[in-house]
Amino acid sequence: MQLVTDFLEMLSQAPQFVWEAVANFASILAAGLIIAFVTSYIFRKKDERTRVAGVIREKRIEAQQEILQFMESNTQKFEMRQPQASNLRELMHAHDFVLPYEPHIQYAELFISVESFRTFFHDLEKILEKNKLWLGLEVRRHLQFMNAYFASINAVLVQFNRVPLPKGVKLEKADIDEMSATVLFVLGAALDEEFNHLVMDLEVLMVDSIYKLDLKRPKTSFFSKRAAGREVKKIEKFLYKKSLLGIYLRYSIVPLIINLVQAHKQIEITVEDAIEYFETFSTTHNEDKPRSFL
Repeated sequence: MQLVTDFLEMLSQAPQFVWEAVANFASILAAGLIIAFVTSYIFRKKDERTRVAGVIREKRIEAQQEILQFMESNTQKFEMRQPQASNLRELMHAHDFVLPYEPHIQYAELFISVESFRTFFHDLEKILEKNKLWLGLEVRRHLQFMNAYFASINAVLVQFNRVPLPKGVKLEKADIDEMSATVLFVLGAALDEEFNHLVMDLEVLMVDSIYKLDLKRPKTSFFSKRAAGREVKKIEKFLYKKSLLGIYLRYSIVPLIINLVQAHKQIEITVEDAIEYFETFSTTHNEDKPRSFL
């Protein structure tokens, strides 16, 4: 205590330039401490951000690799042989389905049977649910569109249950399975090129999401549910109005189903009944009127 008192007394007797030097030193020291604190804080935040970005990028790569491997394992290409291909080609031309590789009929492995398609569809939903937290926004949107794409095809396969049949006529499970397989083959062949583009676009978006990692926290608000609803409407609009699948849903699927049932059961379905069936079908898919049925 005495030492402090002696030091202060000595300073009180010191010349003015000493006081100024002490003041300058104190201000420089304070500024240095502030700069050091701010710099240390900034570097800590940057290090934390870099660490988080590394974890997210690693998880994203793992999730996307799993999804792409799943897609590749189910998209091996097959080509239908004669004479089955000739019969299917005639059926497709009769209902305005376009063969992208005319005269060849090529399709992905997932369209080889109804069981294969539904297994693929259910496994896709599971894998998306598992990995969706690590995917970028554009990748999630594209996968939502692809999921809706396959969901629409799956919905088509159950439409035979709604076909208006004459009294006493009944479709057995074996009948529905056989006709569903035909419709699935038709869609698999007609949509093969569009399906390839969907997978290629997915790969491009996934690469972009890795090199353009966005760590911004998504905004949440009272209107977030509204925004989600708008996203769903965008997907539906593109799916049913702009995609090739949407064109077939509007114009070709219903006549194909009606004619398959007529040929399979050797019956006649009136135009009025067909239009009634179309109206039921359109509540799920679209609101456009059909060109013709029979």
